[in-house]
Amino acid sequence: MTIRSLRTRLVAVVGVVGLAGTGCAGAVGSSKSEDRARRTIPIPICLKSLPRHAASSVVSTLTPEDYWALILPSYDSEAGTVDPASPDCAERPLLSDPALADAVGVKSSLAVTPTELTIAKGPDGFQVVWLRSHRFADNSAGGPIALVRPKEAYAEAYAIGLYRGTPATAEFAYERLGADILVTATENGCANPGPSQSCESPEVIYLAREGALKPAATFALDEIKYGTAPAVSGQVQYRLTSTAKFKAKSVIVSEQLVLKDSGQNEIRRATLDRTLTLGPDGKLVADVDSLWGQVAAKPPPEPPPPPPPPPKSHR
Repeated sequence: MTIRSLRTRLVAVVGVVGLAGTGCAGAVGSSKSEDRARRTIPIPICLKSLPRHAASSVVSTLTPEDYWALILPSYDSEAGTVDPASPDCAERPLLSDPALADAVGVKSSLAVTPTELTIAKGPDGFQVVWLRSHRFADNSAGGPIALVRPKEAYAEAYAIGLYRGTPATAEFAYERLGADILVTATENGCANPGPSQSCESPEVIYLAREGALKPAATFALDEIKYGTAPAVSGQVQYRLTSTAKFKAKSVIVSEQLVLKDSGQNEIRRATLDRTLTLGPDGKLVADVDSLWGQVAAKPPPEPPPPPPPPPKSHR
């Protein structure tokens, strides 16, 4: 049975149940407790049937091809291709997003490798999956990021978005903000910085709502920049490190900013806890600005190199 037919049957069943509870008095509105339950246990937007095991209680193991076929129905396992003009399993033009427009080698038929994916396991069988369908000139990759869960005879997808990052350093996680589900995507860009080399390890927090994973906040887990500071000679290193704690109603981001001189001697340190709360637009809004603005005022850019000497005149 195809994904489309399974989705059609799911919609039909939901419709019949809704009609069965409808009388002359009109439709009955859902209670707040029912709304909270739906958000706590998300409704799948896509289904894919899987081979049944001998024991029905055994959860199926998805192959790389299963993930691609679940999220992108145009995936052709024999040809190893995806039609970038076709919608994802939720009938959305995901691969036509402008964020993928500058990818290299994108044609009418997009060649993909099934094993080009990252899977991060979460609680209750949930998984965060990143399919790397596009490549870019800076050696980064992009493609669908999805919240999925394998079941006994089928696989479910709950929310789908887009992510672009470095495959070797990208990490993903499942988090909760009360009843809301969050997905985090982290880049470890400061693992081995060279001398006087700026770097950043950003974290993107996605909010899962209405079948979509949409960025709700972005901040740096680790960031190094070089510049100058008043009354300090030579180059100054600014390093910001952060940790995030997910609470019932907010995300607490604890920041630490350390300044060091050219000899790596600490000259200043500051700490700050920022509280991010979810706004009506689906964005996480901080109560205060980051330490970059409050303490460092963002390090000034390094001075440009001196101009070359004028050419010698020949007489």
